Amino acid sequence: MAVQNKKVLAKNIAIGMYVSALDRPWIETDFILEGFFVATNKDIEKLQTICEFVYIDVELTKERIDIDAIEPTLLTKIKTIANTDIKDISFGRGSSSSKGLPRPETTYKKSSSFSNEFRTANQLYKDITVTASQLFSDVSAGNEVDLSSVKRSATAVVDSVVRNPDAFLWLTRLHEKDAHTHNRSLRTSIWAIAFARHLGLEKTKLNNLSIALLLCNIGKAKLPIELLENEDKLTDEELLEYQKHVDYTLDALKIMGRTPQAIITVIRAHCERFDGSGYPMKLMGDEIPLLAQIAGIVSYYEEITNHRVQENSLDPTRAVEHLYNLRNKKFMSELVEEFISSIGIYPVGSIVELNSKEIAIIVEQNNKNQLLPQVLILRDNNRQPVNVFKLLDLYEINQSSDIRPKIINTYPLGTFGIDVEEVTKGLDSATGNHDEVNKVWNLKGLLKKIVS
Repeated sequence: MAVQNKKVLAKNIAIGMYVSALDRPWIETDFILEGFFVATNKDIEKLQTICEFVYIDVELTKERIDIDAIEPTLLTKIKTIANTDIKDISFGRGSSSSKGLPRPETTYKKSSSFSNEFRTANQLYKDITVTASQLFSDVSAGNEVDLSSVKRSATAVVDSVVRNPDAFLWLTRLHEKDAHTHNRSLRTSIWAIAFARHLGLEKTKLNNLSIALLLCNIGKAKLPIELLENEDKLTDEELLEYQKHVDYTLDALKIMGRTPQAIITVIRAHCERFDGSGYPMKLMGDEIPLLAQIAGIVSYYEEITNHRVQENSLDPTRAVEHLYNLRNKKFMSELVEEFISSIGIYPVGSIVELNSKEIAIIVEQNNKNQLLPQVLILRDNNRQPVNVFKLLDLYEINQSSDIRPKIINTYPLGTFGIDVEEVTKGLDSATGNHDEVNKVWNLKGLLKKIVS
């Protein structure tokens, strides 16, 4: 059974807890062991000095202390809900704290099925990857940027995301291990379009966001490669040099003299933060334009889920929890909640474990219940590759039968040997006959026997 971890704020660390992970790599600390029981007040003081929070192993900690009184985190709340009654989590405009957002300017409905849009999006992803790569090559060589090709590619992607956002988000997740700067800009652009679509912003703003995020990192082509490869360990002097990438980007666009001001505004402010800790202008709160705030959230999400050092990346669910804890600190609370609502508690492309012990990957969100998305089964309950791919709509199965499939754990992409080729093959050949799937699961008898 997978280890159950619980996030604990540093101020709540107590003697007897088993610390299984920190909010930073172990190698950056002088702890000898990667995992230990908190034995003394000195251990607590040491952890509180270097950490904002830690993760504790629930089972090992229970052996020594009562953890029920520990302040729950978002992830704990999600697991509690997922393991009791089937219900949704209130985020976004339906919640009481979402008064600071503008009214939706339009309403988007899915006009294309996932399977149809996936084929279109797959080709578009390849095309825009070439465009993004050429963009960075041109800037690095001092050549003029071809904005017309960027706009054409961005418009095509916006059209696809408007029709069905899950297809492109799928591709973004599948290709996330590629950490080159231009592909990071591409993935961030896609997250931004999907988020802005969810907010109901007009299509012109979706296009501006897409173009801005494709362009916003081109200034990094002017930075020494050492700064890019070690951006988490920069000295104060190096950090100031690194932050100049915003100015370098604006300088490159200024030379061309025909970039719309709306796009320039997003690029200039996308690294600003709600509490004033960003750069280059140290803007705070509403001083940061809305589209730039959107760009900031999606850029940060892409960064923490696709770190250059892969083992430092957070899985999607952990990343959602991390963002949730940054409300009204780094980012506007209402926007954070809307972003979580837009990508789902279990974002598209996440590898999950069901209470049948089968391993699946999230294919498509369910607007009726974020905890019950559509999934593709890739591993059986013994963690072995399946012979027949099954596409399950967890919400429909819960509504139409006595069995109750649900998600009990998440894993990083690549776990269990799952790769892009296998997932693509699974999508092409998967069957989604829910009646047939229900019969199979009833025959197994797993769901009635397994206690989450």
